[in-house]
Amino acid sequence: MKPFTTRVLFQVSRVTLVIVTVALAVQTYLTGWKKPQPVATKSQPKVNESLPPKTLWAQIQNNRNLTRFAKLMGEFEDIVGGLQAPRAQLTVYAPIDEAFDMEDFPYDLPWFYWKFLVGYHMGKGGISPQALRSQNTVSSFVNADIFFKNQQRISVQNNADAVSFNFRAKMLASQPAVNGHLHIVDRLLMLPDSTSDVLRYTPEFAIFRQGLIDTGLAEVVNDTSTHTALTVFAPSDAAFRQLGRKVNAFLFGPGGRSYLKALLAYHIVANETLFSDVHFPAKNGEQVVLDLQSASNRISLPTLAHGYNISTSSTRQSDGGRRIILINDEWKVGRSDIVVMDGVIHGMDAVILPPIINGGGQLEKQNQNWWSIVSRSWNAVGGITVEELMERLQPLVDNDE
Repeated sequence: MKPFTTRVLFQVSRVTLVIVTVALAVQTYLTGWKKPQPVATKSQPKVNESLPPKTLWAQIQNNRNLTRFAKLMGEFEDIVGGLQAPRAQLTVYAPIDEAFDMEDFPYDLPWFYWKFLVGYHMGKGGISPQALRSQNTVSSFVNADIFFKNQQRISVQNNADAVSFNFRAKMLASQPAVNGHLHIVDRLLMLPDSTSDVLRYTPEFAIFRQGLIDTGLAEVVNDTSTHTALTVFAPSDAAFRQLGRKVNAFLFGPGGRSYLKALLAYHIVANETLFSDVHFPAKNGEQVVLDLQSASNRISLPTLAHGYNISTSSTRQSDGGRRIILINDEWKVGRSDIVVMDGVIHGMDAVILPPIINGGGQLEKQNQNWWSIVSRSWNAVGGITVEELMERLQPLVDNDE
């Protein structure tokens, strides 16, 4: 079975579990989300182009490049009702017909998979193309967890040539509507894969993933029944190479296993989801939009390394646009907001090292920032020394292993 098919079937089974165990409800303008009743997509008259902007549903119906998406949407009368409501403010990310041919859907998926897929192409509020360029993530109508408190996010990339979504769907055109905005994209926004799947199929995270397997942490990441969410700061292969050959040989050798586990555990936060602009707290808390002007923007997140916390803050780039995440005031996230089914992954250009704990038990300011590690990696002796690494990780190491 193809990997894509396997992931889709896993998503379907997880959705089935949600439907069986929790009453399906979505906090949106759309009411219901009941079993679909077909809606004829050709029943409404076309609106004259000289008239003021049409509703979102009229625009989708009358766009000859969106016939397949219109047909799929038309199967759900509650969704169509929302798109027809003049006072509703919604944003729709509509894939062109050719986008469907670029995916390999399993045969005869259940109706609720398609409803979730349509819901992931919509969100509350009318977001203009200009506003998208300053957004890191936007909300969809799909639930992010089984508690139905928060909605799954869509990651936004402001590229030089065009805005794209989830690092795959490029915006081709945008049209204002009476009740929001329609953005036409060249790929489908597929329902997010699990954290383990994304790590498995992303080549740049190969060393990190292998480390999770070697230390047994992969079992924690893979088992979605053990956590309601994850935030994973995943160093790239290049980030590990910055540590130098000796350190990598130590970490991935038999004598360094406990240190490798402590290091990787320091990159994983369970039961909280932190995007660069929104935080889903633990204990079923409702989302918090990060305010760059507020002191509450700084968030301390407990990691799997014996509860040792990492400090995160969100700041705006120098051009005044998108936000970036800083970790422990030193480490900048390189590729933020990789949306996954059970949380979020942030790609790191460097391996995060914990601060040194001095003799009085206090944390000292980290002195190994990204640039210092890169600079030292140019030396013949390699990057950080094994002794320095052990000093930093010793408080986090499980001595029972």
